Amino acid sequence: MGPVTLVGEAFHSLGKNKVRSFLSILGIVIGVAAVIAMVAIGEGARKRVEQEIATLGDDWLMIGFWGIQRGGARGAAGTTPTQAEEDAKAIANGCTTIRATSPSNRLNVQVVSSYSNYQSNIQGVEASYFDIRRWSPSRGAAFGQEDSDFRRRVCCLGQTVVKELFGTVDPIGEDIRINQLQFRVIGVMAAKGTSSDGRDNDDVILVPWGTFKAQLAGNEVAQTLFAAARPGVPLAVAKAQVRSLLRQRHRLAEEEDDDFRIIDRALTMQVDAAATQTFNTLLAAIASISLLVGGIGIMNIMLVSVTERTREIGLRMAIGANGFHVLGQFLVEAVTLCALGGALGFLAGYGVAQFVGQYGLPVQISYWMAGVAIAFASGVGLFFGFYPAWRASRLDPIEALRYE
Repeated sequence: MGPVTLVGEAFHSLGKNKVRSFLSILGIVIGVAAVIAMVAIGEGARKRVEQEIATLGDDWLMIGFWGIQRGGARGAAGTTPTQAEEDAKAIANGCTTIRATSPSNRLNVQVVSSYSNYQSNIQGVEASYFDIRRWSPSRGAAFGQEDSDFRRRVCCLGQTVVKELFGTVDPIGEDIRINQLQFRVIGVMAAKGTSSDGRDNDDVILVPWGTFKAQLAGNEVAQTLFAAARPGVPLAVAKAQVRSLLRQRHRLAEEEDDDFRIIDRALTMQVDAAATQTFNTLLAAIASISLLVGGIGIMNIMLVSVTERTREIGLRMAIGANGFHVLGQFLVEAVTLCALGGALGFLAGYGVAQFVGQYGLPVQISYWMAGVAIAFASGVGLFFGFYPAWRASRLDPIEALRYE
């Protein structure tokens, strides 16, 4: 019999016991659907981490002052907070691996526009911050160093703040009030989205550092700064040079711990990516167990089918079919069951992934998965269907015809 005839015969045989055939492929459907859905969710998470790395940049450091640990307490009495502004200037002038620095400080206050009010983060930064974070306005313009030097009341808004304060109104040229002070909106920043830890990067109002320090921060000391490495300089090298300079400036003895922390965002994201990949592999492995269970179910059903059709096998052999023909017939039936289960499983997994995606979880469906799912399911059928098919091909025709 040719391949087409074998497949047609397989569908004919399976159609005689529709309920049993459906229950046989149900395990394969569930297994493939689980693999497709888990891989889609995992790929979506990995894609999200990659997009975050591309959006936020991978060549900058955040340095925070934490105080010296004394008497079991960090930042204890007798320790003096470090001025991030002075450290930023020293790093810019003394570190050959760094291209730009900016002190930074934040306040969380109620902001009022002509249309609404909203509680948001007010962040004071130098003009170099836009270069460090690779963040440019999508509308309007960023403030410059002169705005900071002359303490001008201008600001740039994140997309979330624009939506909350102005809705669909163009905010460029509009005024907002921060702590009763009037600021002119000169730019709207490009969207950065939500980070992997759930923080909204667009919920921020950026104001010039000089203005923030003189008119908003009061006596509060800024204890955070940003620094970006020069092109081609490994971030680890820049990090080491910055650490050496800060220890020297803070007059730390060799045996003393750092009184600051340098957060390497690129390293953090790489760890996130590695953890996501490990989690994805684990999910796929767990989901694949369903395929193994489904394959065992296929083997069981095929063994039952061989027993039920013993007389049919004997009759086929009596009229000229050999063991190879019988082997092929039952193998094709097993593979057909699993391939059909793989196709239905992909559709079910696709539907589950789309459903999950509607609730905010990232999903990334690759359509080559359909081919892989069907091929893998067919392989399961081939593997688990071989023994029943081999057993059928080894039957003695005379004994098979006598079977009741």
